Amino acid sequence: MSKKISIKKLAAELNLAPSTVHRALSGHPNVSVSTRREVLRVAQTQGYTLPVHEKGSIAIIVPYLSFRGYLDCLLPCLEAELHQRGFRLMIVSEADIAILGDHMFDGIISLVWKDGFGKILPQKFSIPTITLNALANPMENIPNIKSDNLQGIRLALTYLHDRGCRKIFYISTSDISHVTDAAERLAVFRQFCHENGQDYDALHLEIHAAEIEKNIPVILDSGADSCFCASETFAVNLGHLLKAAGKRIPEDISLMGLEDNYANACFSPPITAVRQNFEQISKMAASQIVSACHNQIQPQGGLVPFQLIERQSVRKPPVE
Repeated sequence: MSKKISIKKLAAELNLAPSTVHRALSGHPNVSVSTRREVLRVAQTQGYTLPVHEKGSIAIIVPYLSFRGYLDCLLPCLEAELHQRGFRLMIVSEADIAILGDHMFDGIISLVWKDGFGKILPQKFSIPTITLNALANPMENIPNIKSDNLQGIRLALTYLHDRGCRKIFYISTSDISHVTDAAERLAVFRQFCHENGQDYDALHLEIHAAEIEKNIPVILDSGADSCFCASETFAVNLGHLLKAAGKRIPEDISLMGLEDNYANACFSPPITAVRQNFEQISKMAASQIVSACHNQIQPQGGLVPFQLIERQSVRKPPVE
């Protein structure tokens, strides 16, 4: 993956002391910003990598610095897995990705990807890079570890169908700019409707969270016997509104949600959900990055199945 180039050779090319080059490469604070950038520029151009015993830094690229919802679930799992393997982490927002040029990283794990993104990475893929639940560009050959949305949404819809639900209403967010897999999940629901004779148009809404209350009549008029919400927040809010409208859960209408972080277990009755296996995603990402750093084994990506969390908000299966 890299040329056999030593710190002494870098120092000679830069006309600097080897100790200064070493401090710049290893992130020591006692080096000026201009010197550090020049050392890193030349080191990356030459394909230099730190010795194994000095490795220990992974950049985590996030779409924004608001750690709620998805990021709140995934980042702690990534932190635990990478710390267990002896790595330090630096969180970098997409808007500040240029900061990667000021540090020597052993690997990059990105939670966001856009066409041409690779062209602005300072390292230009001279270090291992992997994406998580991102729409990676296959032409740039960046491996992607992602949740298996086909399996996950199918798991939820089949669970409801097996318990006698025949009109499953699907509520998804209309703000899909930060929800990478929303369109893929919706496509699974459309196919499910086609296979089971459901009216897709009558049993689906794309709305903002604040619009749930005014759309309660739409849901009730549809004759839905169950609701699946593509968000834990949506599921809890909808549950309160259905109860306020006089509906019993699950006797009159079953309720199920996507993700399971804080609120589902506190609702009455506790809400059944499918969740991404953030622990497994993080373990796979950490293992592949470590193998790339220490053994030069290229990351391969992979699919991770969703988990089912059974509670009391879905009716029991019909008696045969």
